[in-house]
Amino acid sequence: MKNLKFTIVALFAVLSLNFLSCSDDDSPKPDPNPVPVEVQNINGFVYEYMKAYYYWEDKIPNIDYKREPDTYDLFEKCTYRAEDRWSFLTDDYQGLIDMLGGVSKSTGYGYRLYYRDENTSNEVIGFIEYVEPGSPGAEAGLKRGDIFYKIDDKVITDQNYQDLIYRDNFKLTLGTLNNDLTITERSPSINIEAVVWQSNPILYSDVIEYEGHKIGYLVYTSFIDDYNDELQTVFAEFKAQGVDNLVLDLRYNSGGAVSSAILMSSMIAPSGKAGEVLLRTSYNPALTSYLQGEYGDDFNIDRLQQNVSNLNLSKMYVLTTYKTASASEMVIYGLEPHLDEVIQIGEQTHGKYYGSITISDPDEKHNWAIQPIVMRAENIDNSIDYTQGLLPDVPKKDFKVAFQGQEIYPLGDINEDFLAAALTDITGVAPQGAVLKAAREIDVRPLNAEASLAHPLKYDMQYELKK
Repeated sequence: MKNLKFTIVALFAVLSLNFLSCSDDDSPKPDPNPVPVEVQNINGFVYEYMKAYYYWEDKIPNIDYKREPDTYDLFEKCTYRAEDRWSFLTDDYQGLIDMLGGVSKSTGYGYRLYYRDENTSNEVIGFIEYVEPGSPGAEAGLKRGDIFYKIDDKVITDQNYQDLIYRDNFKLTLGTLNNDLTITERSPSINIEAVVWQSNPILYSDVIEYEGHKIGYLVYTSFIDDYNDELQTVFAEFKAQGVDNLVLDLRYNSGGAVSSAILMSSMIAPSGKAGEVLLRTSYNPALTSYLQGEYGDDFNIDRLQQNVSNLNLSKMYVLTTYKTASASEMVIYGLEPHLDEVIQIGEQTHGKYYGSITISDPDEKHNWAIQPIVMRAENIDNSIDYTQGLLPDVPKKDFKVAFQGQEIYPLGDINEDFLAAALTDITGVAPQGAVLKAAREIDVRPLNAEASLAHPLKYDMQYELKK
């Protein structure tokens, strides 16, 4: 972070952005409702640094930020929401840094919301996607596939879910979905309290021996630099056991550090690809000029790295949902030109091909920070369709709702829908439990995909400018 701040300060000086003092010699008429000086200073930080770094800098209007009474409103005026769904402002810089490192107040489980019966009701049910070991959710006994439909004794609907879902201390009522889409309550209800929690993104890993193949399977929920050593250990184990295929489960991974995604890509690609371009990045014109002058023509290139845990694969399987975003998508589109096949199973991904950086207010009296989009990513054959998410080769919906009594299998079970689809493609033999289950399933419609994500950082790709 210190190196990043140095780069920011250096660029800021080069660009000579002195908006805070540029109007000192002017003599405007006194404002009858003056904005407090402290707010003006924070506004100046936001406006100046957005002008310097923002990818769509040319879309920022000329604003007299000293007359803006609300910093959040000012930030929104600086963002190009026609294309940017992700940049945000916070008055809790330390909280942001903690979240980037996987530390936040959390219940330790993921979920997905569905309409119980879209034809007759606005009621919403939640499916537990995964539960982190040792988390409040795990201690409460939750497991993948559990259905909840009440919080604090209130039935969840598409009108009240935001108020109910994001509580820190609550009672969760579980249920069973019947064939006619009614709910049978399961007793007893459970009490859950969110705690400050360090998430480990390596949710599950295993070497699956199936039909004569050794298949590495990894459920990875976020790209966090602090877990790079653990990630490398997983791949070293895959290599030691001689895996011949890899199934990378990124269904619940909405992004994170680009450096961690580059590490993962470098451990998957053929070993002979080390040193080849994985990713190119583009910036606004002023930032491009500065970075190129400081670091040369390769300033916007990230390459595959030599790695002792490299699996030397020519093919991989990746499992995706709408939550698969940003750095997760980068692994997919970045590796596609380097592998013979990348087989994507599941849903269309989120479609975020942009990266952000964290910029804190230089005035240490304040705790403000911005997380602006500063770059757009490209793979080596420039084959990304920026208008949509990555489309699956094998379409499959996560959590097709089973009839009463039909099991939703744990992650890592060979009968689990998505994993079973990969194993079937690899071996030509479908796990029997998955075949039986597929014949009995029904669908319900998910609630707006954004509803299951509480924070814009969930879709982020954090990038570090060259040092």
